[in-house]
Amino acid sequence: MARTTGGATRRVTRRITRRVTRRVTRRVFLRHMAGLGALASAPLLGACASLPANPPMALLHPIASPTPHNADAVAAGLSQLPLAPIGIARGIYPGRVVWAHDPRATRWEGTQGAWWQDGNIDQDRVDRMLSNVLQAVTGQSSDAQAWHALFRHFNSLHGRPGANYERGQQIAIKVNLNACVSHDYAGNGAFVSPAVVHALLRQLVAFANVAPSDITVYDATRYVPDCIFEKCDTSDLQGTHFVDWAGGDGRERSQRDKDSQIAWSVDMSGNPAYLPTCVTRADYLINLASLKGHTPAGLTGCANNQLGSLLADLDGKPTINAPQAANLYGYMAAHDSDAGHPDGVWHQRPMGTYNPLVDLMSHPHLGGKTLLYLMDGLYVAPHQSAEITNACRWHSTPFSGHWTSSLFASQDGVAIDSVALDFLRAEPTITRLPDVMPAHSTADNYLHEAALFGNPPSGVRYRAANRTRSLGVHEHWNNPRDRRYSRNLGKGSGIELLRV
Repeated sequence: MARTTGGATRRVTRRITRRVTRRVTRRVFLRHMAGLGALASAPLLGACASLPANPPMALLHPIASPTPHNADAVAAGLSQLPLAPIGIARGIYPGRVVWAHDPRATRWEGTQGAWWQDGNIDQDRVDRMLSNVLQAVTGQSSDAQAWHALFRHFNSLHGRPGANYERGQQIAIKVNLNACVSHDYAGNGAFVSPAVVHALLRQLVAFANVAPSDITVYDATRYVPDCIFEKCDTSDLQGTHFVDWAGGDGRERSQRDKDSQIAWSVDMSGNPAYLPTCVTRADYLINLASLKGHTPAGLTGCANNQLGSLLADLDGKPTINAPQAANLYGYMAAHDSDAGHPDGVWHQRPMGTYNPLVDLMSHPHLGGKTLLYLMDGLYVAPHQSAEITNACRWHSTPFSGHWTSSLFASQDGVAIDSVALDFLRAEPTITRLPDVMPAHSTADNYLHEAALFGNPPSGVRYRAANRTRSLGVHEHWNNPRDRRYSRNLGKGSGIELLRV
């Protein structure tokens, strides 16, 4: 949405061929949001800083430059082709995504209290789920060995072969807290569960030898709720930093790094967006996303989670709605969205078009620092603005009317989001929603762009690309029953989904 200098409002079409040149203003934005009930509480998308003119490429994972698989199929728009991997897989075991599913980890009856309360999540089982996925991702037999393998692999890709974690190095954990609009939030909106955050912090301190004072849990434009803060207020975790929108109550306020303005790869015609200092000062990042649908993007995954690393203004004032202020959603829309007035129209982005999520995935301070991708799927909401109720129980196999009770992990940010998308597309509680995952959705457009990063179908030269490279591997499974990818079948160099 934009205003002309003469005060006449005109609609920003989200088509890349029609761009406005004015900045987003608060009056137009708020009028737009008033008509978009679901999007008014859109995910906690935060501040991403701009790339310098010559980005520090050493921070990006070095990738060889073979021709990515099936580029012709992608160019032809075959977004649903199964077992047709594109891109170059990443990780100790390239393309591996690990899925832990334990129905006994979730015990909420669905009507009393909140899903995130201690009695409704079995902490011991969540601890075991995280331990299992860490060991399976790395192929190690203990948690300590798994963390050592992760750090050594990461550092070998960044010019530090054999280096392990060193005391004093900073680790930032990006959590998705979209529903959390205050510190005392006690509702049933969807956000990363306190049990998973607690388990991850305990892992880092107990097995990776990280001091709590060197860990920051953050969402730059939402609030760290009491249920997470108090859960982690234990003697062994004392000193952990919690950074959020407002600060106070033991939290620290997110601060923008004015030297880290995001340089989008196309003219977004939005307001400048910046990264928070807790990200730019970190040595490593762990992306802890919350699995759910998204309006209008289709999927809330690890890439979408980084929207909560952006800080931006509306009319010169900081806003919690940084993605809207930066005018991102029109470039992410996976289907047409019409709230009934001119400023509420977002047109579907076709396959083979620019997507700003790829700029975040490739950013030296975001994707370039990511040690591990995790996705909390214990309780899954249909989309970012929905509350979790009994209607959110999944009916696809193997959930069969139960909560999803799942946790995913990978070293490949493209692969884990690809798997998440396949799960969502196979679930009736998601696909029945036309404003989340219609049959004609182009939700995987950004995955194609990321997989073929150096030579994407859109033809856009992404800012972080200076030679042919891929951000990871993308493909679709063979079918929702067997959930097999090319590596599972020994037929290719795509994704391997490993259930533990």
